[in-house]
Amino acid sequence: MRNTKKRGQFTTFVYQEKPNHYIGVCLEFDLIEEGGNTQEVMNQIKEASLGYLKTVIKNKLSDDLLNKKPSEKYLKKYKEFLELKRKKSLIPWEDFLRTCLYPQVFREKCDV
Repeated sequence: MRNTKKRGQFTTFVYQEKPNHYIGVCLEFDLIEEGGNTQEVMNQIKEASLGYLKTVIKNKLSDDLLNKKPSEKYLKKYKEFLELKRKKSLIPWEDFLRTCLYPQVFREKCDV
């Protein structure tokens, strides 16, 4: 599905790069956040993604900005992330962060 300003979804995930260093990624918006713990980075990537989408909508920017091609590095990390989730069934917050429908999320959280 192609994202538009009216409807779409985005995928976020967090992985550990090294001890006390985590990376948060939003694939469709090509956003990256870093921090010292999972919760911190989860919150950062979620807020960055919501802010990014809100800016695109508010300023009537191109829908292409909502459909960026992520780097191969992060696509590979995402596949590893999904495999780990499948094997261990951990990370209960991932489903919430993984898919956000724009109209509902932004009317409730961003006053768009």
